[in-house]
Parts: sequence; C-alpha cells; structure tokens
Amino acid sequence: MTTQTEWKGSYYDGHTIVPQTISIAVAPTGLTLQLASTNTKFWPYSELQQTQGRYSGEEVRLERGAGLGETVVIPNTNILLAIHQIGGKEARHFHHPGTRRKRVYGTIAAALAALPIIYGIFTWGVPSLAGPITATIPISWETQLGQFVQQEFTDDEDICENAEMVQTLETVLTKLLTPMKDSPYEFQVTVVDSPIINAMAAPGGYLIVFRGLLQDTDTPEELAGVLAHEIQHVMLRHSMRLIVQHVSMAFIIAALSGDASGMLSYGLQAAQTLQALSYSREAENQADEQGLALLQQAGINPEGMMTFFEKLSQDDRGTSPFRYFSTHPPTAERRRHLEELASDQAVPYQEFSFDQDWEILRNLCKEKPFVKGEASKEGLRHYASRFSN
Repeated sequence: MTTQTEWKGSYYDGHTIVPQTISIAVAPTGLTLQLASTNTKFWPYSELQQTQGRYSGEEVRLERGAGLGETVVIPNTNILLAIHQIGGKEARHFHHPGTRRKRVYGTIAAALAALPIIYGIFTWGVPSLAGPITATIPISWETQLGQFVQQEFTDDEDICENAEMVQTLETVLTKLLTPMKDSPYEFQVTVVDSPIINAMAAPGGYLIVFRGLLQDTDTPEELAGVLAHEIQHVMLRHSMRLIVQHVSMAFIIAALSGDASGMLSYGLQAAQTLQALSYSREAENQADEQGLALLQQAGINPEGMMTFFEKLSQDDRGTSPFRYFSTHPPTAERRRHLEELASDQAVPYQEFSFDQDWEILRNLCKEKPFVKGEASKEGLRHYASRFSN
C-alpha cells in the first residue's frame, strides 16, 4: 500500500495567534513545511516534540524550539503512521498509533488484574483496619458527625416533646449514666414521632428512639435495657467503626489526614450506613454484655432488657423491615448468655418511681395511643424511601 507523504495542517510562528494553512511533506529525516507565501521550512525529527495526538480523536501537535516556539497542528493522526514508516529510527520518539489498541488492552488487563486486589482491600483490609482508624478519630469529631447523623434522621420529622415524657426519659437516662462518671460523651435521647419499632445509636452519644418502640415497652426497665444496649454501642465506638468500615474511601482518607470538615461532609452517607447495615455478632454480644453490666451497676433490673428482646424476637410482626431487630438480630443464645451473666451477680435492684403508670407515660408522645398493626402505610413508605436512597 502506498504511504501518503503530504498532509494539510496549521502553522503557528510563535509571534502571532493567527495560523497559516500549510502543506507538510514527510521525509526520512524530517518534515518539509510549505507555507502559503511559498516559503519552505525543514524541521528535523530530532528537533521536534509531540505534545498532542496520543489519544483517539486528538489532533497531532508538533512543537519546535523552547518557550513560545513554532507549532504545527495536523488534524489527521495518520501522519504519525507515515512518519514512523518513512522516518524509521529517526522518528522513534513520536507516538505510534498502532500501539494505541495494545495500550487499551493493557489498561483493561491491568484493571481486571487489580479487581482481586481492590476486592481484597475492601473485604479484608478496610474491615481489619476499621478499629485502628476509628481509634485515631477525636471524640470531638465523632460528636459532630453524630450530630449530623441525628439531624438527618430527625429533620422534617415530628419530635416528641411532651414535657412529662421528656422528664421521664431523662430520669431513666440519668440513672443509667450514674455509674459512668468518666464518659467522654454527653448522651441525649430523641424520640421521633413514628410508629416504627426501632432505636439506634449515632456516634457521639446521640440516641434515637422511635415512638413505636417506646410504646412497645411494658416497663421502664425494658426501655432502660434498650438504652443500655445502645449506650454501649457508643461507648465501644461500634457505630463509628461501622461507618468507617462501610463508607467511601474518601471518608477514611479524610479521617487519617486530619481533615475534619472532609470527614463530616459524609454525614448523610453515615446515616444511611447505620440504617442499612447491622453490627457484627461480636459487637452485638459486647453491647449485650456491657449493657447488662451497666444496668446492674445502676441498680436497674436487667430482666427488663431480656424480656423486651425476647418479646420482640417472638413478635409476629418481626417481618417488618423497620423492626428493632432488623439491625439488632435476636437469638435464644443471647438470652441464655445474659441470664448466665446476670446470675453471677447478686445486685439489689431498685424500681423506677413515677407519678403516673408506665402505660400512660409511654403513650405521652401521642394523645391517641398507637394501636399495634395500624401503622400508616404512607408513613412506612416515606421512611422506606428515605433510608434506602
């Protein structure tokens, strides 16, 4: 096949921005430029530098001289094939379009080869490093992130602010926290006015309880058991570790680099992570054991914790995606384990004393008590779309 030796292009002299249309002849040792003024220039290959034309669809740009030197732009990238065929060794420093396909294949092969490595990093590397990374995050940053998460769950939602109910929750929480004099967190409980039976612990001590769970408790000791479990998730930094383990790598980089604002920008993703994912079995057992210990230290009967968990696990509504145990899976083994731990401790327990019966207090969030099984389908769809996006 005959090789094309003449090409059209644009010439820039380095002094003006207006190009000249030229003809370019490919020779064994260089390029001959035929300008419109009949002036001819010869550019040896050894004096030329290719700055464009390595990618498909990109014009070929050749430069000569330092600084604002002379430049030639050729729209047809096939000139590079001609330069290599005619110039041979003299033109080895120019890009060869024939290697483009090989480079694409090489890139694909490298990407495929990297997939097992990337998979390994996210499957074993990040989880194993989640603990050490979490330990480097200051409590102040964790608290700020927890505030973002708490806001994400409560913004645009009705918050239960009945004064007597708030005082009741503060009484339960204060009694629980009495043994924890050196806690770095300032715990607070927010009750969301929703029939969802769930509770969660955001980083930094932000506890969120949905009205449905509060109304599902038969005694204040049952609520204390739930709160003790969630408090220990915070104290053991399980919530923070879960976020570190499952959010994007950019979050981890921000945490390791000391970029607080960069880390906090992932508040929405952190909230979705806590809603969608479950703690590990080890983390759940730790929260159970430490929660039980906290109840005993506070003089609260841990039987409430066990009866509430057992009640929920046996509830025929357990198929709902918004059940407490959608993120806190119950097992009979956990109950037996807690019973064994509780039997080893002879602790005098004190009952909570309130001015009204617990049945009244637990329903103060709504004037009309929530009837089990009558949750608004529209409301559930709203939460489903909010927490699954």
